[in-house]
Amino acid sequence: MSNNIQHSAPVRGIALMVISALFMNLNNAILKLLTEGLPLGEIMFLRAAMILPLIVVVAMFRGGWSELKIFSWRGHIARGLFLGFSAYFFLLSVKYLPLGITVALTFAAPLLITAMAGPMLNEAVGWRRWTAVGVGFFGVVVITRPGSDVFQVVALLPLLCAVASAGRDLMTRKMTAGETSLAILLTANVFQVVFGLGSLPFGWEVPDVRSFWLIVACVPLVFVGHYTMIEAFRYAEAAVASPFRYSAIVWAALLGYLIWDDVPDMWSVVGTGIIIASGIYILHREFIRRRHSQTTEAD
Repeated sequence: MSNNIQHSAPVRGIALMVISALFMNLNNAILKLLTEGLPLGEIMFLRAAMILPLIVVVAMFRGGWSELKIFSWRGHIARGLFLGFSAYFFLLSVKYLPLGITVALTFAAPLLITAMAGPMLNEAVGWRRWTAVGVGFFGVVVITRPGSDVFQVVALLPLLCAVASAGRDLMTRKMTAGETSLAILLTANVFQVVFGLGSLPFGWEVPDVRSFWLIVACVPLVFVGHYTMIEAFRYAEAAVASPFRYSAIVWAALLGYLIWDDVPDMWSVVGTGIIIASGIYILHREFIRRRHSQTTEAD
């Protein structure tokens, strides 16, 4: 049965977002391990190529080829490009930075969504939300500390990932009204295959046994992670579901400590807290704005 409609079931949407955060960070930890021995484009290609058959199999069980029908190629292409760039910048980030820091900086995405909502969705952004965006980016500065001895140019990579992720999330919300989750997932992985193939001229390596099985382990993790994220936006408004994506920072910090003994310093914790607070405030203002709009329409 097709599920290309939106529902109002906030508790289900929240639960799906928490599940997505868990599975995506398990996947992220494996990706960081893989970057120690394989080229980034090859990782992107192999993971996406293995996921594609799984998507088709699930579609056959859920309702057949109609589950993969595409209604707006323009939307899929735009989202696929955003996703391809976000995946590549994320792989570069985890290769050179601790997992917890990478994930924390990519959570500048909700701030960027607010900044991009005007040009992409023709949405008016008030001074309160712009102030929250500014405060959130101050949190980014606290973590990266440009001009200090601890600053690394590679800290800009998660921010580039955040820009692409913001575009991806805006497109996801627009597309779930008319596209099935499996169709969105299918084209997303097709684009990652294409992006990965683009790196072939720069040299690939034959994966060893360990790397092969790590890539295989990524397949169910990233499938469940992306699918539940798409479904979360289907069942709950972005203002309701999105704050629970911040649970990903906790998972990332825990996995970073357990696998690589990464312990964030005080400034990283403070900066992360500022980003989280700013993001949640923006979502709170969005909720108030939408509730006011609905009340006005009802009158």
